[in-house]
Amino acid sequence: MRILKRIGIGLGILLVAAVLGLVVTGNSHVLRGIRSTYLIGEKNPDIDDLGYFDVSVIASGQPQPWAADPNAAALGKQCIGEDDSLGTTAFLVLQNDTIRAEYYSEDGGLEVVSNSFSMAKSFTAMMVLKAHEEGLIPSLDDRVGKYLPEYNNGTDTALTIRHLLHMASSIPFGESYSSPFGYMARAYFGKNLLEETFRYHVEDRPGTCWSYEGGNTVLLGLVLRAVTQKSPSAYFGERFWRPLGAEHAAFWNLDHEGGIEKVFSGYYATARDYARIGALMLHDGVWGNDSLLSSASIRELITPCLIPDRAGEKCSWYGMQWWLDSSEQPHFFACRGMRGQYIICIPEHDICIVRLGHKQSKARVQHMPADLLRYVEIAEKTLGIRQ
Repeated sequence: MRILKRIGIGLGILLVAAVLGLVVTGNSHVLRGIRSTYLIGEKNPDIDDLGYFDVSVIASGQPQPWAADPNAAALGKQCIGEDDSLGTTAFLVLQNDTIRAEYYSEDGGLEVVSNSFSMAKSFTAMMVLKAHEEGLIPSLDDRVGKYLPEYNNGTDTALTIRHLLHMASSIPFGESYSSPFGYMARAYFGKNLLEETFRYHVEDRPGTCWSYEGGNTVLLGLVLRAVTQKSPSAYFGERFWRPLGAEHAAFWNLDHEGGIEKVFSGYYATARDYARIGALMLHDGVWGNDSLLSSASIRELITPCLIPDRAGEKCSWYGMQWWLDSSEQPHFFACRGMRGQYIICIPEHDICIVRLGHKQSKARVQHMPADLLRYVEIAEKTLGIRQ
């Protein structure tokens, strides 16, 4: 018993020392990460981690419910099937503004909000293009340093807003989700997103290499704050969420109470309300009698950037924070989240697919997760478009 007691005391001392070490070295974000992942049985952030963060609330306005096919629920369950191994919580197929198929798991539902993870990057890009339309950003080729003084020196002076939109800033933020001490962990779980982001600066000529890194989107969010004099939550709510007739409030993670949005991630909403973003894109930015985003801006968002990646391949799979089908017969564009959150738009058939869930396929086909392509196939077969 004495030996066990000594072991227990020793482990306790080690634990206290480890905690103190993380705090003293400025890595207390690791403790917050452990609390919202490992201590609840997860290895990474999951779609239902809303309660672990400070958030801003994006209120809904006058709800505009979708029309729905009376067979939608049955078709949705048939679509997903009983062999779903990726933890789908919501699957919705919208065509011509009518829900044609819809499925929810036991932990999903019409009113259940889900973290969108990197789908939020696409929403941020939409706001940047809207601010450009409104003349708040005269040109997408404006220098970032014009709006953020921290990037107005040395190699940073060549950095433009367009470079950030295309993920071609040449700022080595890193996109590792496995390192607890990397930028992404600090940005997601940390309490000072400004400080963490401003540590990084341009190291090569911007616009010469495509590299997917969330820090680019964070800088876009800061530019938005500077030009709109509003938080991204407020601006998105005013320009998109309420005009689109969202039925429920949405939420956006903040780095701390009263802080700034983690615009690269952490937007929470319901499946039906996410579908409004896809429908707006399919309608060339027109909603009812209003133009919320110009057709020219839509084209900018979904035009391939064609900037070589690190392997030298021209990036035909990414526009301005939106993913593109780069197959020989491209027919869809999408926003994506790391756990398999998707809004997929198929313009030819006026289809929007929303999929929310706990996992995505690790396999990639033409730079797309294999399961995303499967959801496209399922929807098209369900609607009789594909045999």
